[in-house]
Amino acid sequence: MTNSYFKQVPNFEYVNRSKGSTDISNYITVKNLFKRGRIRPDIFGNLSFFTKYKIVGDERPDNIAFKEYDDSSLDWVVLLANNMLNVYDEWPLPQNSLDEILLEKYGTYDELYSGVHHYETVEIKNIKGGIILPGGLETPKTWRTNGNYIQAINTKINQITGTESKIATVTMYNGIRDLKVGSEVYINNVSSSVYNGRFPVTSVLKVGDVVIRFTYVLPSIPEVKQPEILGTEQVTFTVEGNVGTGNAYYYEYYDDNAYHTIPAANMTQAVTNYQYEIKKENEKRNIFLLKPDYLNVIFNDMDNIMPYKKGAAQYVSDTLKKGENIKLYQ
Repeated sequence: MTNSYFKQVPNFEYVNRSKGSTDISNYITVKNLFKRGRIRPDIFGNLSFFTKYKIVGDERPDNIAFKEYDDSSLDWVVLLANNMLNVYDEWPLPQNSLDEILLEKYGTYDELYSGVHHYETVEIKNIKGGIILPGGLETPKTWRTNGNYIQAINTKINQITGTESKIATVTMYNGIRDLKVGSEVYINNVSSSVYNGRFPVTSVLKVGDVVIRFTYVLPSIPEVKQPEILGTEQVTFTVEGNVGTGNAYYYEYYDDNAYHTIPAANMTQAVTNYQYEIKKENEKRNIFLLKPDYLNVIFNDMDNIMPYKKGAAQYVSDTLKKGENIKLYQ
């Protein structure tokens, strides 16, 4: 079989109803683009049939096909492997074309290269390498950390009590909506040190949808059943493993017995229009290629997919259907 995709696409003939044509036996032959090749699901969904590939520079599908398969006419295999229907939108543009399109889109060089498209968070890690704030999250220009955004909430303790069964009960001044069994709490500045540390919540008491009291298990039986709550005491609980508090201007987190403060200005960065567009283009560069050993499987499938089936409406041959398009008369 030929390796060119469009030579495999069957034809369709319809009566020529263009201006000036009066002969109803005058037919126009076109390719039936509704007959589309595909990689069957059991192969397409199995990564072992593919290798990862990064498009370099202005490489085209035919360049890659020649490099990988020694046949530039197999560009359609490259496209099918990535389910690409519109190469103009889904394939990286040549640099010259991209620059022209972007300049037309944004109007001036200043707006293209200096105009801010959006703001993104900067990845922040603690000293152990744990991610406190993921990078690349799109934010409004006026975004500031408030603790809740980083999934960390704090509230003051009103009272804490312990029992012989090592259960500590915490009552808070203000309730917390998102606290639940299994959440990790961090407690410090209680006069009796056995109450201080990080603990998983074992039960919660709610008023409506707000938790006003919770319990956790102490590491040992407390000598003081109702310890003193120091003036600066607060309980911090976490969601998704991030521990911290915050306000409109900075983010503060506790790490290895010390507090660390990060100015809000250091937590976001501007992304220009050009940076945004280049990132979008670069994301298109990561594709998959069918391994050469499986090309014959695809060829055999195409031999089954493309031909017309005998007995089908308007059938003439395996490569031709013939008929009149009623819409052409309207």
